Amino acid sequence: MNASVITAPLAPAAPPIGLDVPRVLGCVDGPEPGPILIIVGGLHGNEPAGVKALQRVLPQLAADAGGLVCGRVIGLAGNRKALRRKQRYLSHDLNRYWLPERIDRLRTSTAPLDDEDEELRELNREIERQLADATDGIYLLDLHTTSGPDLPFATLDDALSNRPFAFAFPVPVVLGLEEELAGTLNSYVESLGIVNAGFESGQHDATSAIERAEAAIWIALEVSGVLQPGRPEVTAARQQLSEGTGALPHVVEIRYRHAIRPEDRFQMDPGYRNFHPVTEGQEVGSDRQGRVSTPIGGLMLMPLYQAQGADGFFVVRPLNRLWLAASGVVRRWHWERILHLLPGVRRHPDRPGSFIVDRRYARWLALELFHLLGFGCRDKGERIQVMTRRDLDTTGNS
Repeated sequence: MNASVITAPLAPAAPPIGLDVPRVLGCVDGPEPGPILIIVGGLHGNEPAGVKALQRVLPQLAADAGGLVCGRVIGLAGNRKALRRKQRYLSHDLNRYWLPERIDRLRTSTAPLDDEDEELRELNREIERQLADATDGIYLLDLHTTSGPDLPFATLDDALSNRPFAFAFPVPVVLGLEEELAGTLNSYVESLGIVNAGFESGQHDATSAIERAEAAIWIALEVSGVLQPGRPEVTAARQQLSEGTGALPHVVEIRYRHAIRPEDRFQMDPGYRNFHPVTEGQEVGSDRQGRVSTPIGGLMLMPLYQAQGADGFFVVRPLNRLWLAASGVVRRWHWERILHLLPGVRRHPDRPGSFIVDRRYARWLALELFHLLGFGCRDKGERIQVMTRRDLDTTGNS
């Protein structure tokens, strides 16, 4: 009798939980040179709305590039590996990895890379390719979503060149996020001279988050100059985003971040959403130490309702638009030349254009004055802060 080997059929590979997409979701070039708009979706793998919105808009642009596009629009997928797993990240938060020293090392490294380092290197290469091609200005829109049931908002690193871009979205604009979070994509591309903004379109898996991200893309296309003005898609997008946000403050500034670690076992109380009013001392969650309360009153921002993340919540307060208008004037007058005369303030010995602020002597008004003059906090300790002029206030758009 001949022996036979019976083998079980191979089981089909399990489909990915999330999205399996290429790095370049699409690139549309118009018939004439012009500005370049880079749009990134899915920098966090559990935030697929931006990718899905790009998959809707890019084919429409490609179908009539000659009639719609001047210059170039390119859509990029952020953390592809995390998108497949539908996780915020695999080993490290990719939106905290954009540090110049890390990127410089990755350009020449031949060592094995962890997941996020590999994603970072590939994504940065695509951005640098666009930067090399830019002749008429370059813009970047970073699309995100949040874990709670939220209204949309834009984020702005408050350089003067960024303001027209971010304020074009008819939603609240949040200032100061870059001071709380090191290594964000927006802060890095600003150092390259790229005008940029972030856009949070809603809850991760909500259909409305995709629709709002799509609306943000259309507006960004027009404001960047890639799309000729007057398109009905842009008019509809502005109307869509303004619904439900008209009563909210137009500009808010972050005043408190509740930083957390996995060992804290932080749990946000249910029921909070963006711009939910909170009072000083209000209990909003719990951790291994007990109940967690807000140290100041204001408006809740980005309450954490997911397993991964280092930010439990933020508290913001409205900022007067007159303050912003005044800041544009005094930045052009270079009032930073007198900042070293303030109590508790001295020039940084090793960083031109930076100041060391001793918070024992420099009170809140001094920090507000630094913000007014276009400075952000790059190094924050309990007592000492280093305030540095934002790059686009000194370099402008490339």
